[in-house]
Amino acid sequence: MRVPPKPLRRLLLGPAVLLLDALLIAVSPVVMVLAAVASPFFGGWRPLRVALIVIAFAAYHLAATVACLLLWIASGFGSTAQHEGMQRAHYAVMRWFVAGLYRAIVRLARVRVEVSESRAAGEAMSRADRPVLLLSRHAGEGDTLLVLHELLCRHRRAPQVVMHEALRLDPLIDVLGERLPNRFVDPRGGDTEVEIAAMARAMAQSAALVIFPEGANFSEHRRLRGIERLDRAGHTQEAAWARAIRHLSAPRPGGTLAAIEAAPEADVVLMGHVGFPAGLAEVWRRLPEAQTIEVRLWHEPSSSIPGDREEQIDWLFGWWQKLDAWVDERLRAGVGTPGSMLD
Repeated sequence: MRVPPKPLRRLLLGPAVLLLDALLIAVSPVVMVLAAVASPFFGGWRPLRVALIVIAFAAYHLAATVACLLLWIASGFGSTAQHEGMQRAHYAVMRWFVAGLYRAIVRLARVRVEVSESRAAGEAMSRADRPVLLLSRHAGEGDTLLVLHELLCRHRRAPQVVMHEALRLDPLIDVLGERLPNRFVDPRGGDTEVEIAAMARAMAQSAALVIFPEGANFSEHRRLRGIERLDRAGHTQEAAWARAIRHLSAPRPGGTLAAIEAAPEADVVLMGHVGFPAGLAEVWRRLPEAQTIEVRLWHEPSSSIPGDREEQIDWLFGWWQKLDAWVDERLRAGVGTPGSMLD
C-alpha cells in the first residue's frame, strides 16, 4: 500500500481522522450504553471495557493532534519546529499522550506492570548526559506503548524510533515522526541500517534510540522463518543458536550493529518482558481477568561491547539467549497467565 503524498495527508487524511475521533467522542454516551447492554452476554464486561479504551484513545489522539497543530502555528508554521524549545514541547505532547493512554489501558484491562532492573540499567536510563541504545524484545499487543512509556515517563528520555512508512497514515504519528528525530522507512526499498546509523550519530545526550532486533512481533512462524533464513545464508552457528531460543525470534544484527558503530559512546540497555497478549483475539479473551506484565532491564556498558563485527553478532545472540532464558523462567512461574494477579 502506497502512502499518499504529504499534501494529501495534511489536507485530507488528517482532518478525516480527526473528524472520526470527534464523532466517536460525540456519540460516546450511546456507544457506552450499547456496550453496557451487550456486556452481560460476553462476560467480564468485555464490550464496555473495549468501548472505553477506544473512546479514551480517540480523546487523547484528538487532543494531542490539535496540540501539534497549535505548536505548528506557534513555530511560525514550522519554521522553528527544529529549535530546542519546540522539540521539548513536542516531546511533552508525546509524553502526555503516551502516559494518558497507558493509564487508561492499564486500568480498564486490569493490568499490573512490574518493572525490575539492575542498578546499572537504572542509572544508565536515568542519566541526562549520555545517550543509550535500547534493544527490546518485540512480542505481543501493546509492547511498543510500554517501551515509549518507560522512556518518556519513567526515565524522561527522548525516544527515537525507526517506523514503517505505513504509520504515516496516522496523522499524529506522521507529525511527531517528522518533527522529532525519528525515521520512516519502506522495508521494500529503504535502507533501514543507513537510517538507524544517521539517527545514532545525531543522538542528543538525553536520547534513547529504540531498536527491536527481531524486526516484528514474535510468532512461531517468524521464529522458524528466521532459522531458515540463517540456514540459507550459511550461518550454521547462528541457526543453531536460533533453534535453541524458544520464545524469541533470531535477532537481525544489521540495525543494532549500525547503531553501535555510529554511536560507540552509547551504552546499551536490553529490555525483556512477559505477559503481553499475542494478538487481538487473546486481548479479548483476557479482558475479564486481572493480569500481570513483568519487565526486566539489563545494562551493557559501551566498553564491554566487542569491536569486531563477528564478535558483535555473537554478543547479540548471546544476549538473546539470556533474554529467552529469562522469559522461559517467568513463564514457568506463571507470569502472564490470566488471573495470576490478585485483585
